Amino acid sequence: MRYLELHNVEYGECVVFGGAKDEILMVDCGSMNRVRDEDGRELTECIGEGILSRYRNAPSRAFLLSHCHRDHLSGLWGLLGKEPKYFSQIYLPANPCDRLGRALLLEFALFVFVFQRDRTDYARANVASLRLFERAANAAGPEAVRGLGAGDSFSFDGVTYDVLWPRREDYPFSELFSGIVEELNVLLSSPFLPECAQRFLALKNEFCRACCAVSSGRAPDAEAVARAAALLAQIDELAPELGLLPPAPDVRELLSRPVTRAAYADALNAASVVFHNRRTQEASVEDVLMTGDAAPETFDAIAGELYGGYYILKAPHHGTASHWSHLFSEISAEHLLISSGGYDKGGKIAQEYVDFPAVKHCTNNTPCGWYQGSGCSCGRMAVCYDLDGGPGLTLKCPFVRGESNEAACRIYIVGPGGRRSCLCDNHAVFPRG
Repeated sequence: MRYLELHNVEYGECVVFGGAKDEILMVDCGSMNRVRDEDGRELTECIGEGILSRYRNAPSRAFLLSHCHRDHLSGLWGLLGKEPKYFSQIYLPANPCDRLGRALLLEFALFVFVFQRDRTDYARANVASLRLFERAANAAGPEAVRGLGAGDSFSFDGVTYDVLWPRREDYPFSELFSGIVEELNVLLSSPFLPECAQRFLALKNEFCRACCAVSSGRAPDAEAVARAAALLAQIDELAPELGLLPPAPDVRELLSRPVTRAAYADALNAASVVFHNRRTQEASVEDVLMTGDAAPETFDAIAGELYGGYYILKAPHHGTASHWSHLFSEISAEHLLISSGGYDKGGKIAQEYVDFPAVKHCTNNTPCGWYQGSGCSCGRMAVCYDLDGGPGLTLKCPFVRGESNEAACRIYIVGPGGRRSCLCDNHAVFPRG
């Protein structure tokens, strides 16, 4: 990896690895915001034009989606909508199944698809996973699409990356989420209901099997993608009749509960793709841990596979406290990436990250308690180990000082003003008295 660019997409994420031959790997691209506070521009325009054109001359472009939330996904559809063949390779998250082989995330999304026909933001976000592989395959071609789960690997710029999560089988869904999906199934399992209920349950199971096959880790063929799409179309045809069933109001009420929405959001985050480089020798600047929005329980499950230290660690879920793992306190990292924005529904940047002994690279200082209290970047007192003269304060970095066009760490924040350094406050290095 020759450089890394962390794009300011407000409350969302877009991280781009740049290779030695100018090829790129984009990890996520999306936002919850409609407008970027920094310059007032529509984020769809920023993504569709700025990001699209920025890497247009790259000899090859790959995309990796960590999970199906809009703040990680929406920009991908914007890019493919403008240029379907923009990416030569698209990696998508595998569909995890529990110990009984049930793909609960897909099952839940199908209930929303059928019974939440108003297509609110909540409904659209939940059903995104149902057409994920279909939309990507239709745009870029089935041969360009591949599912990623634990045990898989891929290569970029001569480095092999190993996927640590999610498991495809025996996946540990929370008891809360598993119970909700079970309750939804029970509501439609009465033998006294019209035949369409049993038909839906059968099609649901068949569709989930088809989707799991498509995300198996190999490039799906066009026939497999078409089969999944055809099954979803059959389910869609049943939706009006299913919506009139006696238990339909109870299904809709269960889906609309705040605890249900939170449980699904948490389950989707927890199933994020987590990957790191495969070490062939000793620690190096290639060591990077990418975390999506993985949950603390995720890191507990893969603790034995993590390295004792990384050059770059990406904070999951925009650096919020809910996704801080105690294992981060035991893992060293020279650089910490935090993609954050003014829309901070998930919470402010956690104090644990502020205290974390690494150089921070944050896209937005609005949700940071340190910045709100001090008025300046915490990076001003950070020690950088990449400086030519040896370890020293980031203030000595020629790029931070405006004396060089390149940073020694090769990590940049990209926003309206172009590339900037690790200082989030945009103040002069040495303020005039």
